[in-house]
Amino acid sequence: MPWRTRLLDRLTRSSVVAEEMTPAQLARMRGQVPMKAPYTWVFGTPAKGVTSTAHRVTARDGHEVKIRVHRPDDASGPLPLLLHFHGGGFVLGHISAYDPWCTAVAARARVVVVTVAYRMAPEHRAPTAVHDCLDATHWALEHAAELGARADSVGVTGDSAGGNLAAAVAQQLRDAGFAGLRHQALVYPAPDLTEREVEALQEADRRFVLLTPDMMRSFRRVYLGDGGDDSDPLLSPALGNLTGLPPALVQLAEHDPLRPDGQAYAAALADAGVEVRTTTYRGAPHGFITFPGFAPAALAALDELIGEVAHHLHEETL
Repeated sequence: MPWRTRLLDRLTRSSVVAEEMTPAQLARMRGQVPMKAPYTWVFGTPAKGVTSTAHRVTARDGHEVKIRVHRPDDASGPLPLLLHFHGGGFVLGHISAYDPWCTAVAARARVVVVTVAYRMAPEHRAPTAVHDCLDATHWALEHAAELGARADSVGVTGDSAGGNLAAAVAQQLRDAGFAGLRHQALVYPAPDLTEREVEALQEADRRFVLLTPDMMRSFRRVYLGDGGDDSDPLLSPALGNLTGLPPALVQLAEHDPLRPDGQAYAAALADAGVEVRTTTYRGAPHGFITFPGFAPAALAALDELIGEVAHHLHEETL
């Protein structure tokens, strides 16, 4: 359809060089996404039969972090808990854009999904984002009963920068001796923030690019600032100890400069003895799960993720 063509062209031609933008300009790009046309033509619509509620979590520095809780209406008892961290290069993104995705996962995987509006750069440099995600995770575990969730069957998930945060949270929970973490679903993750050359995509792939190496470097520099240690596993979980982590799903996009990083992380997990399922979606650009309106692969990826989450978080009942 013409609107799909126009939208895809606009998205693939846009480029965000975060370090050249003011905090006010970036903040305006983080606005809430209304769940009405034409936005729903792109992002989809929230699943019916799921109640979404807002809460606030007090972070370690006293700041109140917003979270959104999605729970199926017809659940008769406590459900497994899935923590979700959104993408956007640690600089952009809003949890409202993920309402269709989160409610679909909640309804079909039969889980309580908690998505976290962590603070972003440049106003809040690393490691604020990962600290917010950890603080929200611990709050959700402590308040699982009132959320209608189970603290003994927990998963983490995130896309792009959110995949980095999910991987870091998984490692931190393991290090803390938490026994309830059963799965991690990492969608085109960015697990390695070290400064290095990023290979450009082939010329034939560039029409589909929603993320370029220049944008990646810009996001990294804005997030880390002058004091961020890119070798710290809290910021680059690819450099952490991967043994003893729960099973992982790693979903990748063919036309994505982050694909090699995701492949390397999946291979490292497997080498560390972690059960890993890796899928690369042909023809898909970075960010595709958020845009089911023009990325057919988004629906297949959603089906796969729901199946993996349901299998691992409901494993004892299968």
